[in-house]
Amino acid sequence: MRRTVPLSLVLASAIALAACGQHADLPASPARPTSSDDPKFLPLAAYDMPDDDGRTVGKARWTLAKECMVRLGFDGLKNLVIDPMPAWPQRPAGTGVVTAVLYASDDFRYGIQDPEQAARYGYHAVQADYQRRYPEKKWTLPQYLALTGEFVGDDPKTVHGHRIPKRGCLGEADRTIYGTNRQDRKDPVLDLESKSLQQGMRDPAWNKAAKAWSACMRKAGYHYATPKDAEIGQDRERQELEERLSERRHDPDEPSALEKETATADARCKQRTGYVRTVHAIDVRIQNQLIAKNRPKLEEQRRWNRDAARKAHDILEDRS
Repeated sequence: MRRTVPLSLVLASAIALAACGQHADLPASPARPTSSDDPKFLPLAAYDMPDDDGRTVGKARWTLAKECMVRLGFDGLKNLVIDPMPAWPQRPAGTGVVTAVLYASDDFRYGIQDPEQAARYGYHAVQADYQRRYPEKKWTLPQYLALTGEFVGDDPKTVHGHRIPKRGCLGEADRTIYGTNRQDRKDPVLDLESKSLQQGMRDPAWNKAAKAWSACMRKAGYHYATPKDAEIGQDRERQELEERLSERRHDPDEPSALEKETATADARCKQRTGYVRTVHAIDVRIQNQLIAKNRPKLEEQRRWNRDAARKAHDILEDRS
């Protein structure tokens, strides 16, 4: 399943109180690439949930969550549209808590690669992709707490006289589908995909590709050692803050002109230097090695996903 994942970092009074990553199940996308020459091909993806199954599980989760919300007294959500599925709930503004949302996607595993996409979205292409797939819905604080069970400080644990389930109605739905909350179970696919990147970045050929990319960026007037440094863009922070303060950027989610220019140069240098082709080949080799060493737990994960997909299918069949 090609993932676009929002990672919510909840902060209050400048103190981190919670950090929770939710896996968003995407609508079906084109068939999984099978050629190792395709930069979207990842050997570990064979053990992940297929796209169609992910869509089924997502629809079943929101179906159960909607029923739970009505049971908790939110009668107005009886007609909640869940196709397309809503974006993962975010805590409403003005509740004394600042929430920063980060986005990660397999399709941007090696960073921005398309100059046209970079010119439009800068380094926010993952966010734009997620928002296209999942319509954002504004929730009241009681609705948000009932859906997620993500409490901060003195947040009420009950609503309309009913106790909110552990991890909210969405968590209750996950327990029905998976038998447990996914946050409580380590996903070996995600774990090994992360390890593959960590190991790959220590490979001499990966570092050589990064140096070639960096040299290309210097010719374009940018000084970054790696693509990740360009994406973080600490050197852009001052100018972007000044733009926000001067109200030259009315939409806080709209990337600055400097970010777009940097991302475009980044994508072009990846193309000119063959950066993605090189690092992807290393990534594929390491993933195959990790699969050979971890096959039993990966097969278990695949069975777990299949069982969840069958359960989700039965849930939707019962309500059709």
